[in-house]
Amino acid sequence: MGLVPREWLMNELIKIAVCTIIVIALSPLLGFWIVALVGAGLILLPAGVIFSTIFPKAWKHVEDNLFPTNPSSLSPS
Repeated sequence: MGLVPREWLMNELIKIAVCTIIVIALSPLLGFWIVALVGAGLILLPAGVIFSTIFPKAWKHVEDNLFPTNPSSLSPS
């Protein structure tokens, strides 16, 4: 898979920023918690995708620590 053109990436980031600003602007009208969760998703999900694309080894390390395949590593102590 090739590199993503800078123009396309910037276009997508601008769309995310505009949606985030709209969600923040509407939050007093639509209920804080629902809008806050949608806003967090708009920010965190694309950021996670970008991070995992740029740093695949670091993302694998995060996945291994968050979702261990060995249940014995979840000790109560």
